[in-house]
Amino acid sequence: MSGIRTSNAQAPNVKLRKESRAHAQSNLAWLEQALEQLEDKQQGGPSLLLLGGRDPISFRLRVAQSHARHDLTPSHWSHVVLLERNGPGLSSVEAWEISLTPVNGFGYPPRTNGIQRADLNAYANEERYPNVALVHVPLELHKVKAARERFMRQRAVVDAVGLVTEWLPYVWGVGRNINPLLEGHGLPCAAMAEVILGAAGFELTPSVASRSSSPEAIWQSARWWHDYHGSDSRQPLTGTYHTPHTLCTAD
Repeated sequence: MSGIRTSNAQAPNVKLRKESRAHAQSNLAWLEQALEQLEDKQQGGPSLLLLGGRDPISFRLRVAQSHARHDLTPSHWSHVVLLERNGPGLSSVEAWEISLTPVNGFGYPPRTNGIQRADLNAYANEERYPNVALVHVPLELHKVKAARERFMRQRAVVDAVGLVTEWLPYVWGVGRNINPLLEGHGLPCAAMAEVILGAAGFELTPSVASRSSSPEAIWQSARWWHDYHGSDSRQPLTGTYHTPHTLCTAD
């Protein structure tokens, strides 16, 4: 098992709502709809887009995160994207990620500590990415932008390039195929979100160390750590999700 703590909450976060996707509705159309449903004060700000894919690499990532779940079943999630929303609607979104399958290749990742500008069209296909969630983070956008720019210049805090090189051999099946999460190496996309939001003032996943973060840890934080995030006049994570695809159950 990975070193993840469980929340003391007795019920899931009621501000994280299930929002079903219509038949043949793309993920971008679902996301646009989810953004429109945010409160006025949330229309500009940072959010996280969680995605659960069904391709071979997503499958391996979802299974790898089963060690972060109490029933050891695979996670719904394989990736997370940081959204910087400068206003209402999808057209105002700047998206950032550290993908293990970047659309335009890796280029020279040390230049940005592995961060890539995300093209959300890559995640539009609801068949390839059946699970999707939009999680609003209660932070001021300018603080997140500044933290993200620092992250791109400072590998000393978290070497995201190093995390990419830990995970690529695992998802490609090279060598002994040890699950990097069990050795404390978080998924690069999640570690990026964790460190950037932490530097901006929000402890995203109180249950794990930042370098060990994962999309599953972020999901559990949004769903079960609302009491912690909402204490001392702070705000919890809010959002919507749709998770029709399950690899297996504990039943």
